[in-house]
Amino acid sequence: MSFGRLCISSPTLRSISVEGVFTFRELVIDDAPCLERLLPIYPDDGPATIRVIRAPKLEVLGFLSQGIFRLHLGTTVFQRMIAGTMTTKMRALKILVLECAPNLDLVVDFLKCFPCLEKLYVIFSEGKDMNIAGKYDQLDPIECLELHLKEVVLKNYCGSHRLYIDFAKFFLSNAKVLRKMEIGGRYNYKSNCNINDWMCYLRRQLQLVNRASEDARIEVKVNKFTRHGRREYIPGLKQRAKSLDMKHKHHARHRHVFPLAQRGSHNSKKIDRLKM
Repeated sequence: MSFGRLCISSPTLRSISVEGVFTFRELVIDDAPCLERLLPIYPDDGPATIRVIRAPKLEVLGFLSQGIFRLHLGTTVFQRMIAGTMTTKMRALKILVLECAPNLDLVVDFLKCFPCLEKLYVIFSEGKDMNIAGKYDQLDPIECLELHLKEVVLKNYCGSHRLYIDFAKFFLSNAKVLRKMEIGGRYNYKSNCNINDWMCYLRRQLQLVNRASEDARIEVKVNKFTRHGRREYIPGLKQRAKSLDMKHKHHARHRHVFPLAQRGSHNSKKIDRLKM
């Protein structure tokens, strides 16, 4: 089943989760002053275009992948995760989840768009956009790396590939208030390597003499990411979601789940799941 454009304007809506088996072409957040979570859980399944016109309290965003053909955040536009214009900065955003190749150019543009970002989750996928030559200029510092980014989680990490190692080292070298980096590595249970030796090997790869943050610690785990159960996969996202749900649960009891939905076209429909 497919449908077209859904335009949302709501003074009370706090969370949108898009997941299901529908082909969703466009989601427009026209005016959502209380929206805190925007969660396209399966971005490759749609919507192809997401426009956030006004959501001043948006704190959690993800998953974002190249499956989202065009992402508008105010006047900032990303096309297949590549920044075209960078004119809007969303200072409220604290948690971001990306699915991408180890491409620092791509990720650095998102860091610039979200200057107060505290937690970054990256699920690696191999592709033609694998690249490590970041645009980061020490003379033009990125605010979240200087002041706010405390946690970086990397999943589907390939410790035998230099691009992945350099990607992780970028954050260890530049995130000045980083407290934790979690590595979800790909361990081959059929290999002759002991799992503990393998974890130590991954840690040794990331040892740096000059870390930006002396408090940063590295945790290595066996990667357990799967397509199913994505909501449970992100610990910080799940915890934050529970916190927001508890904080605003009275709204769900007393208000309609879809207070003000405006149809953007003759075949617009309500999304598969929409939570307060």
